[in-house]
Amino acid sequence: MPSVLIPVKELVKLCRDEGVDQIFVDAAHAIGCTEVDVKDIGADFYTSNLHKWFFCPPSVAFLYCRKSDKQSDLHHPVVSHEYGNGLAMESAWIGTRDYSAQLVVPEVVEFVNRFEGGIDGIKKRNHDRVVEIGEMLVKEWGTHLGSPPGMCASLVMVGLPTCLGISSDSDAMKLRTHLRDCYGVEVPIYYRAPKDEEVNPITGYARISHQVYNTIDDYYKFRDAVNKLVNDGLTCAQFSN
Repeated sequence: MPSVLIPVKELVKLCRDEGVDQIFVDAAHAIGCTEVDVKDIGADFYTSNLHKWFFCPPSVAFLYCRKSDKQSDLHHPVVSHEYGNGLAMESAWIGTRDYSAQLVVPEVVEFVNRFEGGIDGIKKRNHDRVVEIGEMLVKEWGTHLGSPPGMCASLVMVGLPTCLGISSDSDAMKLRTHLRDCYGVEVPIYYRAPKDEEVNPITGYARISHQVYNTIDDYYKFRDAVNKLVNDGLTCAQFSN
């Protein structure tokens, strides 16, 4: 999905004002990427992955459930012998699950705190760096960012040169595959349909991100790969599926 910070708290309030009874927020990228205060947000349920921006293995996530009289009706989908003892207990032991991924969380917290400012320092540096790099790329290609820097976290949408001919989701996928197979660059590419009467629309965007292990050479490699495609006169129509 394209990256943009969504005003979740305001949207939750809007839903409440419209009489929505229960609200579930799927914030896959949030924890470790942007500020999260689940109580302040006010949703009934809020979930986020820890493997995306909090250095955990896949399958580690958290689910927040707002205190409510209806909590007794919440149950884990896998029924085991803790059924009826509350959602937390029901989720703690569900048979043959491998719990090793969850067990690393304390070590991950210790690792994160080695960095200056802990997770808050990491988030700020990631944001500042990815915006700086995104602006470098759009200046190189004569395009623009997909959203203002204030609406970005640790990811940013970067407009790609229009001469690449990205005119469909299929074209975006072909370009992504070509960059991976031919240049060793892995980056999500998205197609944006032009609006009516839009002049010289940018229809292709790359979603770049920054984490503590990235270096500027990673982004130069991406820049140089795109520049070579442009200089060689190649378009998405010439790439194989």
